[in-house]
Amino acid sequence: MIAHQFLGLAALTALASACAPELLKRDGWRGAHLAKRAEPGARTWSFELAEAWNQLNPEWSTCYSGRRQSPINLRSKWGYYTQEPPTFHYPKNLTGKIDNWDFGPQFSVEVDDDNKTAAYIEFDHDGDPEIAYFRQWHVHTAAEHTIDGYRPKGEIHFVHYDDAGVPRSVIGFFFDRKSKYDDYNFNFTGPAIDATGSAFYRQLEPLELPDIFSNNTLEGVELDLNLLVKEAKDYKKFWTYKGSLTTPPCSEGIRWFISPEIIWLSDDQTESLLRASTFGDRPVNSVWDHDINV
Repeated sequence: MIAHQFLGLAALTALASACAPELLKRDGWRGAHLAKRAEPGARTWSFELAEAWNQLNPEWSTCYSGRRQSPINLRSKWGYYTQEPPTFHYPKNLTGKIDNWDFGPQFSVEVDDDNKTAAYIEFDHDGDPEIAYFRQWHVHTAAEHTIDGYRPKGEIHFVHYDDAGVPRSVIGFFFDRKSKYDDYNFNFTGPAIDATGSAFYRQLEPLELPDIFSNNTLEGVELDLNLLVKEAKDYKKFWTYKGSLTTPPCSEGIRWFISPEIIWLSDDQTESLLRASTFGDRPVNSVWDHDINV
């Protein structure tokens, strides 16, 4: 029995290595975002084996046993939370660097010794005010959360940490491309579709985004995060729940905010994003103790 379990784990490990992007296997390099979410030297993992993460590393057991795992299927019948939305304190020009976190573009900023950054949010958590500092955003394609079972083309996560250096909140936005051939009945809407696409994404158009095979880092990039908040109709309505990181070690204690307002990309923007990305979404989890819209 023990030998059988060992062989099974060995096979899973081998398959994880085979399925993982080549970048993960080359020179032991790990994206900065992955290094924050998993201990250095941890076993290689892939989204294809998401349901077996707990078998690859005992420290990832929460990925399987956790009661508040993310992502989940968001349902329009739940309604939206409109009270006490997060307050965004984002400077107009935030300087950081862009690289690829092995699955898509990532933008990160320098963190001070006190774990603070120039951009932060204020939000309510169980009746208590909290402040969390923006450290980075990264993109998943396709989207990780679904809306009434529908999965948009992509999802961008603004990740925030407290002043102890612990991840505390993620602000989520959906990206999609609206086609005249779509027959899906959208009961959630975004701003009027502009032929030039997203104003936020237009900031990235002059850049040569590092793809999944690249170790390149673009330094000194200035972005206005407020543009995305504006495109989500100033984040006046949203879903909120208690969840987790969506990659190992799947740590819980994360306050999620997800806007139902789709950020529409142009055809060229969609192609640009997908060219720099690869499959990178964890399957949705069953709703359990998530305290949705509470």
